[in-house]
Amino acid sequence: MSSASTVDRPTTLPRWLAAIIIGAIAVASGTALVWPYLPFNREFTGPTNVGVIRRQIEGDGMGGRIGAIAPDFEWNAPNGKTLSLSDLRGKTVVINFWATWCKPCREEMPALQRTAASEADVVVLEVDLAEDGAKVRSFVDSLGLDRLEPLLDTDTKTALRYGAISLPTTFFVDRSGVVRHLRIGQLTEQEMREGIAKAR
Repeated sequence: MSSASTVDRPTTLPRWLAAIIIGAIAVASGTALVWPYLPFNREFTGPTNVGVIRRQIEGDGMGGRIGAIAPDFEWNAPNGKTLSLSDLRGKTVVINFWATWCKPCREEMPALQRTAASEADVVVLEVDLAEDGAKVRSFVDSLGLDRLEPLLDTDTKTALRYGAISLPTTFFVDRSGVVRHLRIGQLTEQEMREGIAKAR
Protein backbone atom coordinates (compact mmCIF):
# COMPACT_ATOMS: atom_id res chain seq x y z
CA MET A 1 0.00 0.00 0.00
CA SER A 2 2.76 2.36 0.84
CA SER A 3 4.52 1.51 -2.43
CA ALA A 4 1.33 2.32 -4.40
CA SER A 5 1.01 5.73 -2.74
CA THR A 6 4.68 6.40 -3.50
CA VAL A 7 4.11 5.67 -7.20
CA ASP A 8 1.02 7.93 -7.38
CA ARG A 9 2.67 10.90 -5.63
CA PRO A 10 3.54 13.71 -8.18
CA THR A 11 7.23 14.59 -8.58
CA THR A 12 8.17 18.07 -7.33
CA LEU A 13 11.32 20.10 -7.91
CA PRO A 14 13.30 21.29 -4.91
CA ARG A 15 12.48 24.94 -4.19
CA TRP A 16 16.02 26.13 -4.86
CA LEU A 17 16.04 24.50 -8.32
CA ALA A 18 12.64 25.95 -9.18
CA ALA A 19 13.88 29.41 -8.12
CA ILE A 20 16.92 29.11 -10.39
CA ILE A 21 14.79 28.06 -13.36
CA ILE A 22 12.30 30.88 -12.81
CA GLY A 23 15.15 33.38 -12.41
CA ALA A 24 16.80 32.20 -15.64
CA ILE A 25 13.51 32.58 -17.51
CA ALA A 26 13.07 36.09 -16.09
CA VAL A 27 16.63 37.10 -17.11
CA ALA A 28 16.15 35.67 -20.62
CA SER A 29 12.86 37.52 -21.02
CA GLY A 30 14.35 40.79 -19.79
CA THR A 31 17.34 40.41 -22.13
CA ALA A 32 15.03 39.77 -25.09
CA LEU A 33 13.16 42.99 -24.32
CA VAL A 34 16.26 45.15 -23.80
CA TRP A 35 18.55 43.65 -26.50
CA PRO A 36 17.25 45.69 -29.48
CA TYR A 37 17.87 48.93 -27.58
CA LEU A 38 21.51 48.29 -26.66
CA PRO A 39 23.94 50.73 -28.39
CA PHE A 40 25.64 48.11 -30.55
CA ASN A 41 22.31 46.87 -31.93
CA ARG A 42 20.88 50.21 -32.96
CA GLU A 43 20.50 51.04 -36.63
CA PHE A 44 21.57 54.51 -37.72
CA THR A 45 18.38 56.38 -38.58
CA GLY A 46 19.48 59.88 -39.58
CA PRO A 47 21.87 62.78 -39.01
CA THR A 48 23.65 62.84 -35.66
CA ASN A 49 26.26 64.99 -33.94
CA VAL A 50 29.03 62.49 -34.69
CA GLY A 51 29.72 60.07 -37.52
CA VAL A 52 28.45 56.51 -37.15
CA ILE A 53 30.25 53.61 -38.84
CA ARG A 54 27.56 51.63 -40.61
CA ARG A 55 29.35 49.06 -42.76
CA GLN A 56 32.65 47.23 -43.22
CA ILE A 57 33.95 47.10 -46.81
CA GLU A 58 35.96 44.00 -47.63
CA GLY A 59 38.84 43.91 -50.11
CA ASP A 60 42.04 42.09 -51.00
CA GLY A 61 45.23 42.97 -49.16
CA MET A 62 43.51 44.79 -46.31
CA GLY A 63 44.90 44.60 -42.78
CA GLY A 64 45.78 46.62 -39.73
CA ARG A 65 49.53 46.38 -40.31
CA ILE A 66 52.26 48.41 -41.97
CA GLY A 67 52.34 47.85 -45.73
CA ALA A 68 48.74 46.61 -45.97
CA ILE A 69 45.77 48.48 -47.38
CA ALA A 70 43.89 50.04 -44.47
CA PRO A 71 40.62 48.13 -43.87
CA ASP A 72 37.86 50.14 -45.52
CA PHE A 73 34.64 51.14 -43.79
CA GLU A 74 31.67 53.36 -44.45
CA TRP A 75 30.03 55.88 -42.13
CA ASN A 76 27.18 58.33 -41.96
CA ALA A 77 28.58 61.81 -41.45
CA PRO A 78 26.82 64.30 -39.15
CA ASN A 79 25.41 66.08 -42.22
CA GLY A 80 23.71 62.86 -43.36
CA LYS A 81 26.16 62.10 -46.17
CA THR A 82 27.63 58.62 -46.52
CA LEU A 83 31.43 58.49 -46.69
CA SER A 84 34.05 55.77 -46.73
CA LEU A 85 37.75 55.60 -45.94
CA SER A 86 38.46 54.96 -49.63
CA ASP A 87 36.74 58.29 -50.45
CA LEU A 88 39.69 59.97 -48.72
CA ARG A 89 42.29 58.62 -51.18
CA GLY A 90 44.62 61.44 -52.17
CA LYS A 91 44.87 62.63 -48.55
CA THR A 92 46.94 61.46 -45.63
CA VAL A 93 44.61 59.93 -43.05
CA VAL A 94 45.24 59.38 -39.35
CA ILE A 95 42.93 56.82 -37.71
CA ASN A 96 42.99 57.04 -33.93
CA PHE A 97 41.12 54.43 -31.84
CA TRP A 98 40.08 55.84 -28.48
CA ALA A 99 37.39 56.18 -25.79
CA THR A 100 36.44 58.94 -23.35
CA TRP A 101 37.20 56.66 -20.38
CA CYS A 102 40.79 56.13 -21.60
CA LYS A 103 43.07 58.60 -19.78
CA PRO A 104 46.00 58.46 -22.27
CA CYS A 105 43.47 58.99 -25.08
CA ARG A 106 42.16 62.13 -23.41
CA GLU A 107 45.65 63.41 -22.70
CA GLU A 108 46.84 63.08 -26.30
CA MET A 109 43.84 64.84 -27.87
CA PRO A 110 45.22 68.43 -27.63
CA ALA A 111 48.42 67.29 -29.39
CA LEU A 112 46.39 65.64 -32.16
CA GLN A 113 44.30 68.82 -32.50
CA ARG A 114 47.34 71.11 -32.75
CA THR A 115 48.95 68.90 -35.38
CA ALA A 116 45.77 68.55 -37.43
CA ALA A 117 45.20 72.32 -37.29
CA SER A 118 48.56 72.91 -38.98
CA GLU A 119 48.22 70.12 -41.57
CA ALA A 120 45.49 71.14 -44.03
CA ASP A 121 45.86 68.03 -46.19
CA VAL A 122 45.56 65.57 -43.26
CA VAL A 123 42.27 64.02 -42.12
CA VAL A 124 42.12 62.76 -38.53
CA LEU A 125 39.41 60.17 -37.82
CA GLU A 126 38.75 59.61 -34.12
CA VAL A 127 37.15 56.14 -33.91
CA ASP A 128 35.44 55.80 -30.53
CA LEU A 129 34.74 52.34 -29.15
CA ALA A 130 31.04 51.71 -28.49
CA GLU A 131 30.18 54.86 -26.53
CA ASP A 132 27.16 57.14 -26.66
CA GLY A 133 27.25 59.77 -29.40
CA ALA A 134 26.16 62.60 -27.11
CA LYS A 135 28.95 61.77 -24.65
CA VAL A 136 31.56 61.73 -27.41
CA ARG A 137 30.29 64.99 -28.92
CA SER A 138 30.28 66.67 -25.51
CA PHE A 139 33.87 65.58 -24.87
CA VAL A 140 35.10 66.75 -28.29
CA ASP A 141 33.33 70.10 -27.94
CA SER A 142 34.61 70.66 -24.40
CA LEU A 143 38.21 70.58 -25.69
CA GLY A 144 37.47 72.49 -28.90
CA LEU A 145 38.64 69.60 -31.08
CA ASP A 146 37.28 70.99 -34.33
CA ARG A 147 39.94 69.42 -36.57
CA LEU A 148 39.30 65.88 -35.37
CA GLU A 149 36.40 63.91 -36.86
CA PRO A 150 34.72 61.65 -34.27
CA LEU A 151 33.22 58.37 -35.48
CA LEU A 152 31.30 55.79 -33.43
CA ASP A 153 32.40 52.18 -33.80
CA THR A 154 29.19 50.94 -32.17
CA ASP A 155 29.85 47.21 -32.63
CA THR A 156 33.69 47.45 -32.40
CA LYS A 157 34.04 45.64 -35.76
CA THR A 158 36.31 48.36 -37.11
CA ALA A 159 38.66 48.09 -34.14
CA LEU A 160 38.73 44.31 -34.51
CA ARG A 161 39.60 44.52 -38.22
CA TYR A 162 42.48 46.84 -37.39
CA GLY A 163 43.58 44.73 -34.42
CA ALA A 164 43.27 47.73 -32.10
CA ILE A 165 43.11 45.82 -28.82
CA SER A 166 44.79 48.55 -26.77
CA LEU A 167 43.82 52.22 -26.51
CA PRO A 168 44.92 54.54 -27.86
CA THR A 169 46.15 52.98 -31.11
CA THR A 170 46.85 55.14 -34.14
CA PHE A 171 47.30 54.24 -37.82
CA PHE A 172 48.87 56.55 -40.39
CA VAL A 173 47.56 55.92 -43.89
CA ASP A 174 49.11 57.33 -47.06
CA ARG A 175 47.35 58.89 -50.04
CA SER A 176 46.94 55.51 -51.76
CA GLY A 177 45.27 53.95 -48.69
CA VAL A 178 48.27 51.97 -47.37
CA VAL A 179 49.19 51.88 -43.66
CA ARG A 180 52.67 53.39 -43.38
CA HIS A 181 53.04 53.77 -39.62
CA LEU A 182 51.40 52.42 -36.48
CA ARG A 183 51.63 53.66 -32.92
CA ILE A 184 50.26 51.87 -29.86
CA GLY A 185 49.98 54.14 -26.83
CA GLN A 186 49.77 57.85 -26.19
CA LEU A 187 51.12 60.16 -28.91
CA THR A 188 53.06 63.35 -28.41
CA GLU A 189 52.78 66.14 -30.97
CA GLN A 190 56.24 65.26 -32.28
CA GLU A 191 55.30 61.58 -32.69
CA MET A 192 52.10 62.60 -34.49
CA ARG A 193 54.11 64.70 -36.94
CA GLU A 194 56.63 61.89 -37.47
CA GLY A 195 53.81 59.44 -38.23
CA ILE A 196 52.29 61.85 -40.75
CA ALA A 197 55.68 62.32 -42.42
CA LYS A 198 55.99 58.54 -42.86
CA ALA A 199 52.57 58.44 -44.52
CA ARG A 200 53.40 61.14 -47.10
